[in-house]
Formats: sequence, C-alpha cells, structure tokens
Amino acid sequence: MDRLTRALVESAVEVFQPPGPVIEIGSYQVEGDRYANLRPLFPRRHYLGCDMRQGPGVDRVERLEALTFSDGCAGTVLCLNVIEHAWDFRKGVEEIHRITAPGGLALLSSAFNFRIHAHPDDYWRFTPRAMELLFKDFEGVLYGWQGSDKMPRLVFALGIKRSCDTLAEKADSWRRGTLGLWRQRPSLRARLGAIPAGLLVGRKHLQAIRQWGRLTICVSPRG
Repeated sequence: MDRLTRALVESAVEVFQPPGPVIEIGSYQVEGDRYANLRPLFPRRHYLGCDMRQGPGVDRVERLEALTFSDGCAGTVLCLNVIEHAWDFRKGVEEIHRITAPGGLALLSSAFNFRIHAHPDDYWRFTPRAMELLFKDFEGVLYGWQGSDKMPRLVFALGIKRSCDTLAEKADSWRRGTLGLWRQRPSLRARLGAIPAGLLVGRKHLQAIRQWGRLTICVSPRG
C-alpha cells in the first residue's frame, strides 16, 4: 500500500460516506507497511479483510475470482492494487459488483507505470479507460489516474450502485481531498535519474516526474 492509495481511500470516506459492512480484498499487511491498515478509516462499520493467504490483516481467506460471499452483502468493497495479480480479472470485477449492495460502492486501484511484482504473480496493466469500462455495470462511475496522461503511475475507479446527480462535485472534492492528504514528491533518486534521461531522449520522457503531482478524476458519461 502506498501513500497515494491510502489518501484516495481516506478522502473517499469523507466525500462519499461509504456504508458498511466493508470488505477489503487483498488485505494482507506486509511487515513495515505503515499505510496498509485501513480499518481505522471506517469506524463503527463492520470490517472484513480478505486475502489468498492467512496473515496480518486477514480475517478470511478468499480468492477474488471466486468469492464465497452472498450477493449484495457488502456496503463497501475495496480492491486496492490487487486486480493486476488476478489472471481472470474480468471475473474478479464481476464478483466485486455482485457482492456490492444496492446503494453501496466499490473502489478499485492498480499500478500502471511500475515494475513487475509477484504477489504471487503479476499479469496485467490497465489504462484509465480500461478501469472505467471494468466498472461499466455500476450506475455511477468515477475513474482517474496520477501523473502523466501518457504514463500514469496509478489508475483507479470508484463505482456506485445508485444514480447520483452530484458526481462532478464529488469528483472535485475527492481529488482535492486526496491531494491535501497525499503531499508526496518523487524520490531524489528518481529526480536525479530523470535528468540524463531527459538530455538523451527528450523532455517528453520526463513527464512522469514533471507531472507527478497531477491527479485527474473523471466522471464516466454513464454517471
């Protein structure tokens, strides 16, 4: 879990007031990860952490593509930086939609410009438009990315199982709230490494650094 993903969740809690119970898919907390424990962000809501293996933060072993929960049992579903590890990701998204209750919401995020990482394996990268379409069955959809339009670092989508006339206002509040909580700069190593790359291959290859602080959130036309 990185700082930006946590900020997205924390701001979404303030803006959307997500209902309980909360089910997190991919809740295993790696030792030393101080951002991974999201439970305190959902006080007075029943919270169930799920992952493919037992461990810190895991209440129940589940596989995204074959969840054993009943239809519409979750007010809020979190699936953060997990979908790239699911071979049958379409089935996984269908399962997220299935267990989200009417009036509930789901938040999905995924790495884009990031190294291959195995937990236990890493299969996919999704564009912002792909994230929007993965949530096409939700009545309201917000989707977005951090960084450059051409090479974002993180992509995400929020689906709501109800119609909402104020999604544009909520998108702006979510973006501003996330940026206010995030306050992170690229590492010194990344900034220094970008200088020779820019000199050798052109300024467009510096976009990931130059547009680091840019956060874009769009409302799907179906929203």
